[in-house]
Amino acid sequence: MLVEGELIMHRPSGRQERVTPGEFLGLANYLDNNDYSTLAEVIRRSRVLLIPAQRLKHLEVERPDLFNMLNRIIASRLRERSPDRTISSGVLAQPVTRVMKSPVSACAPHTSLGEALLLMQERKIGALAVTDRHGRLRGVVSFSGLARAAILEGAAPDAGVLETARETPRVIDPDTPLWEAEELLKRHNVKYLLVTEAHRPIGMLSQSDILRVLISRPGTMTGRLRDAGSIKELAALSANLLPVATEARDSNHRPSDALRLLSEVHLIIQRRAIELTLRWMQRKGHGPPPLDYAFLIMGSGGRKEMLLNPDQDNGIILADDPGVDPEQADAWFELFCERVNRNLARVGYPLCPGQIMASNPAYRKRLSSWKTQVSRICARPSDRAARWSNVVFDFDTLYGNDALTMELRRHTLAELKAHPRLLGRMVADDAEGRPAIGLFNRLITTKSNARGEWIDVKRNGLRIVADAARIFSLQGGISVQNTGDRLEALVRTGSLSRDFIDSVQEAYEGLLDLLLAHQIRQMEGGEESRQADRPVPALAPDTQHPAHGDAGDQAAAGAAAGRVRD
Repeated sequence: MLVEGELIMHRPSGRQERVTPGEFLGLANYLDNNDYSTLAEVIRRSRVLLIPAQRLKHLEVERPDLFNMLNRIIASRLRERSPDRTISSGVLAQPVTRVMKSPVSACAPHTSLGEALLLMQERKIGALAVTDRHGRLRGVVSFSGLARAAILEGAAPDAGVLETARETPRVIDPDTPLWEAEELLKRHNVKYLLVTEAHRPIGMLSQSDILRVLISRPGTMTGRLRDAGSIKELAALSANLLPVATEARDSNHRPSDALRLLSEVHLIIQRRAIELTLRWMQRKGHGPPPLDYAFLIMGSGGRKEMLLNPDQDNGIILADDPGVDPEQADAWFELFCERVNRNLARVGYPLCPGQIMASNPAYRKRLSSWKTQVSRICARPSDRAARWSNVVFDFDTLYGNDALTMELRRHTLAELKAHPRLLGRMVADDAEGRPAIGLFNRLITTKSNARGEWIDVKRNGLRIVADAARIFSLQGGISVQNTGDRLEALVRTGSLSRDFIDSVQEAYEGLLDLLLAHQIRQMEGGEESRQADRPVPALAPDTQHPAHGDAGDQAAAGAAAGRVRD
């Protein structure tokens, strides 16, 4: 750390950075243990504090404030060095004035807490701007600010908002694009931004306002997918996902948002394939489903993190209904699931080489059988069970009765809480490979072939945080599946700090943008882009195939990921 003086760092890339007192040197080496060469030029007499790595790690554990500060530095540097993800076209490129709520509800500085509360309740709003008699912005007051003033600080209902409950607002200019406003909302973890002109509030913007615009976009592609009248027509439509992926990447500032949008299109296609299969079952005289069911999607699909060309990872939960003939029901669902998997393959989702599909009896069971299997592997965990769990436990309803899925998830979380040893096995299974990227986007080549060196970003990069987020979430009883949602939930529950998650999220976004852009270029050049999967052993005795999983394509990220404090 530079204690006093001034340095200029001359990076190998040619970039120069001025270092002032209080800033760290050599942080990249500290995080990933790789060697870096940078010339440091002393501008004026300087003093440097040398901190041994082990001592710094010990201090991180002793002093959480130091740990958080380091992560704030990491996150800010990653933002500075991340690829330019500005948006020049699409709905998020328009200025905030097109979306903001205007005029702004405001109150005077002398307005009392009680009056402000009644005003917000009457107008059904969550915040008020505080303006002086000239209309200039003095602050903002919200429900949480009122509660803090009244409950924690003991302010009386007739106390003025300016003295007791005023908050410093985040302000933006009228020409700020929506993508930049969305980034500010997420980065600073605030609910509102005030749009000001000449120090006067002219509008207020929230995340809900931006979400409403995104939802209201005309979805011609999704509409056509939902209306597809045959598997052949659906296959023709699903072959045109490249423009969807390109538009998603171009119109979303965060690659994780683009991936979620692309995944939603994948899910629409797969749901329509199931609906067309049900129609085929009726037309062929097999009748409606004899049991209630939930068709599951697993792995990256369960997390809504599907890239281009994912293959199938699915299963089905059948309701326990003693009033239904079991042989008749089994025969119906065997035919149905075989047809669904075949139709999904026809519309572009290859059959799972490891047979993690509903057509496999190991993944087509009654709810009670699913519960029994989960209880058994939690009580007697093994390496095979851990690898199976790292894929199957990322499950969500693709089609059918979500109550069955929710019950299986509730049972899974309860069993893991009672028998946490399986989580340790899952961690050991996850702990393979090494990061494909050093700090600040320094790529590390891991393999080479006749075409030159290459980098397995999915297995040795994106997988790392997704695996960690899964383990921490299962340990904490968190039911959400998406990696980003899990990370946010871990902050809300106090399991991980906001600063640490910010640094991890920035690494995740950088790697994800690199991979998504690469897959798009591959498809534009006519190359096939596939999500690489790793082998996963099947657990059912009647299934001897080495079932694959998609842990290799799990969305997460790089250098900061290994720094979770134990």
